[in-house]
Amino acid sequence: MTLRQLTPVFVAALALAACGPADADNSTTSPPAGGGTTQTMPLIVQTGFNDLLRDPGVPFIGSEAADVTIISFVDYNCPYCKQMQPELTALVASDPKVRILTKEWPIFGDASELASRTAIAAQYQGKYEAVHNAFMGSPTPIAGAADVQRLALSAGVDMAQLERDLTEHAADIDAVLQRVSAEASAMALRGTPAFSINGQLIPGALPPGQLKALVQRIRAGQPAQ
Repeated sequence: MTLRQLTPVFVAALALAACGPADADNSTTSPPAGGGTTQTMPLIVQTGFNDLLRDPGVPFIGSEAADVTIISFVDYNCPYCKQMQPELTALVASDPKVRILTKEWPIFGDASELASRTAIAAQYQGKYEAVHNAFMGSPTPIAGAADVQRLALSAGVDMAQLERDLTEHAADIDAVLQRVSAEASAMALRGTPAFSINGQLIPGALPPGQLKALVQRIRAGQPAQ
């Protein structure tokens, strides 16, 4: 696998982004050992939710008939994205009216970009969710092509088809990454993770156990905070 040259829009987004949770009130260090956290509930604001939905190149996991849609901006080398992943997975498994649209926003360098490009390309063989989960579940940072290939293989990807899709659909994959980085810039996101839940923006990781309760409040039409 080879990395393509980063686009100017993508490079501009890198300058905007910061490591760790997106909200300034959250710590930018890695989560404490044992899964603990001192994070507080990040600020929630309104965003142009319908505009974020209108991208057929962005994959989703969960129900097509959802009444709650979580739009998730992620980087596979973001420790707080990995911290949130089990809660997102459990929510989709337990709630048949939730779906998650993943916005691949690789802000932590070339290895992150390669991982995102690989995950998007895996859609063409129906393996996006498996690859996404493999990358998010990696206990160590994804350092480069060897790690990406190893994790993709563990997800059951046909590597020959993946290589073809990375080449044949390169322009489409580039376009998805450009659109996501432009959206992140327009929303003034400062890092990953960031979530828009039915139009309410949560720019940072939520404290453990808060996601399900927040979804229930939003579904009931109550204020998120």
